[in-house]
Amino acid sequence: MRNGNRLIGVLAGFLLASSAAAQSWPAKPITQLIPFPPGTGADIIGRVLGARMSELLGQPVISDTRAGASGNIAMDATSKAAPDGYTLVMASTSYSINLYTLKGTPPLSAFSPIALVGKLPYTLMVSPQVPARDLKELVAVLKAKKGQYNGATGGATGTSFFLTESLKKAAGVDLEVVPYKGTAEAVTDLLEGRVQILFAAMAVAIPQLKAGKVQLLGTTGAKRNALTPNVPTFIESGFPMLDVPSWYAVMGPAGIPRAIVSRLNQSINSALGSRDSLDKLSAIGAESSPGTPEDAEAFLRQDSAAWAKMARDAGVTVQ
Repeated sequence: MRNGNRLIGVLAGFLLASSAAAQSWPAKPITQLIPFPPGTGADIIGRVLGARMSELLGQPVISDTRAGASGNIAMDATSKAAPDGYTLVMASTSYSINLYTLKGTPPLSAFSPIALVGKLPYTLMVSPQVPARDLKELVAVLKAKKGQYNGATGGATGTSFFLTESLKKAAGVDLEVVPYKGTAEAVTDLLEGRVQILFAAMAVAIPQLKAGKVQLLGTTGAKRNALTPNVPTFIESGFPMLDVPSWYAVMGPAGIPRAIVSRLNQSINSALGSRDSLDKLSAIGAESSPGTPEDAEAFLRQDSAAWAKMARDAGVTVQ
């Protein structure tokens, strides 16, 4: 009994110390790595979230762009950081894809899932040069004018690549695919007319649509997005296989103390519930998805399994 009481005392002391550490945390600025260039969904959402978290936590949450390797530079740096809660990453769908397409991608076990932030619709951006006003017309044009149009992707194996390959397979079209190092470069060439078709996140598409530089022929989602009420969903157009939105989640290196993970999760959920954050996320078509760290981990495991199947179906292997 004496040993049992001693063990209970040790555990109680540990819990009290952990709680005290969490209350004094954070004691310095927090770095949030952004795996993709400025202007992308990860960048916009990360900065919106970081600004509000800074107010809630009493320390700056600094967004640090570490673009490259389809997001793996930031993911790898995060997995190797000290597990103290001071290094986070705004992960996205690309991470799940990289697990089955790129060598060296850190496994999910290398991270502490903290919170699922939300989802951002994907769109089909098409140059005004293409004489098509909906997805079915686009398929007809691609079949009739074989070899005249090119499709861009924001990476060799990213979401846009898989959506383009899914469209080719479902519609039976032979579309030349041009991979870029990032979505920003692909958009530049789309506007210049060097490529004519690009799947991209709504945050990227909306400014170009408002400027009248592109047309949108479809979006992901069960219903039309409030920002694009005249644009049908891929499901509406008869292409449910294209309904693959992009998700965003905050993660840290494995081993972050539970109390700190909980504090971060609470600050993220509070940030997502603020009117200012909601307005800014709605402005790019994003939908917030607050929840627990367990919710985030369960989602990530499910998404990883889904992309494993998509990679197999597309014949893509780890390179």
